[in-house]
Amino acid sequence: MSIISKQERLVAINPTRSCAPIGAMLSTFGVHGALTINHGSQGCATYPRHQMARHFREPIEVATSSLTEKTTVYGGKENLLAAIKNVYERFKPTMITICSTCLSETIGDDVPAIIEEFQKHYPDVAIPILSVRTPSYIGTHITGFDNFLTEVANQLPIRQPKKKDAPTNGKVNLIPGWVNPGDIRELRAMLAEMDVEATLITDFSETLDGGYYHPRPRFPRGGTTVEELRDSSNAMATIALQQNIGGTAAGVYKRRHNVPAHVLPMPVGLANTDTFIETLTAITGKPMPISLELERARLLDAIVDTHMFNTGKRAAVYGDPDMVYGLVRLLAEMGIQPAFALTAHDSKKWAEDMLALANEIGVEVEIMYRSDLHELHKRIRAAPVDIVLGHSKGKFISDAEEVPLVRVGFPIEDRVGYHRRTIVGYRGAISLVDEITNAILSNKMVVSSTVMERTMMGPTSIPLEIEELSPRVAAAG
Repeated sequence: MSIISKQERLVAINPTRSCAPIGAMLSTFGVHGALTINHGSQGCATYPRHQMARHFREPIEVATSSLTEKTTVYGGKENLLAAIKNVYERFKPTMITICSTCLSETIGDDVPAIIEEFQKHYPDVAIPILSVRTPSYIGTHITGFDNFLTEVANQLPIRQPKKKDAPTNGKVNLIPGWVNPGDIRELRAMLAEMDVEATLITDFSETLDGGYYHPRPRFPRGGTTVEELRDSSNAMATIALQQNIGGTAAGVYKRRHNVPAHVLPMPVGLANTDTFIETLTAITGKPMPISLELERARLLDAIVDTHMFNTGKRAAVYGDPDMVYGLVRLLAEMGIQPAFALTAHDSKKWAEDMLALANEIGVEVEIMYRSDLHELHKRIRAAPVDIVLGHSKGKFISDAEEVPLVRVGFPIEDRVGYHRRTIVGYRGAISLVDEITNAILSNKMVVSSTVMERTMMGPTSIPLEIEELSPRVAAAG
């Protein structure tokens, strides 16, 4: 029977999360020419830059208002006004996002009022300046990303009276959520195969995984333009591919602009990708093309080809809530028992949705929310698993328990190129099936079609079956 547990310990030990500002910073990279000002101390900008640079292997430019002891006492308004002015004059960005931090929230700086004061003094600065509340003591990086998308939906789209049958721009608003550049490229490829035009809110597939150009452009190529975001209120529908990131923004589009909203599970695995394709078909009237049908068939074949290695194995999954939800379903599709599913996000609704999923697919899983890797390690020691799925911070569990770690999510710091991979769509699921199966096989010894536990043999010993056969084979020879 599946159970839900919530960590009671107030102190996190080896957390799976990052702080809220990094979510707003990452999503700002999906707007072409946009820059973030972190309204806090220098360290509040340095830590997220460090995290993103190690994952994406790209230069990460984030400005800061550099609050100090003096501004902590007297307020950071002057620092923020100077920061906005300097950023605009030096870079001429298309948009500025101002993220609050623990420090600026605690001292009570009114960021929207400071923005109004700046615009009053500099009326010629005709770019959107968004204020996103992201104190690190509320929520996680998921919260920061979702707050940014909600602010975009509230502030940027052109608001105009629109009837239900009014003409649209012929596009779909797609909110991918916290994914990798490779995932966004895969989503774009699927949309292209279905001949569906979309506005991505937001798109950092090129800005955080670009090429080498000389001379270097002022801003990285790619990203959704501010003009496209303004026109997003005229879309046929909005699809959010993560319930915890983008679901609120999709509701804003429906409420303010009469754009139908569809909040779907992250398209990881067979069933979730089917749901995404079926939703696109329902919105646009365009059927699944033969190319996607072939990819779906290859995914089914990959699951069948590997079932003898995977069926009955036990897995632990941790990371962002929507990714964990998708991976649990994929593991069940592969015949693997998802024994533990953990997220740092404090969402009872996610836990209840996970419980409903576990009952639907017939698996027993401990659902752990607002939890950390210390708790997961204790569970794995008590009830061992065959494989762990999550980001790099789970490596110590993998090493200590001698189980393979399949790296997914953010951050992945001890490998390169993972931000270019995809886990979404049929192609992404095929890659995951292969990688998960190969990771399980890495802890086994395969002789012909026989799989044996490597731990039952010494490094130079001969399997019992081969030892028994060898005299007879010699005699026959």
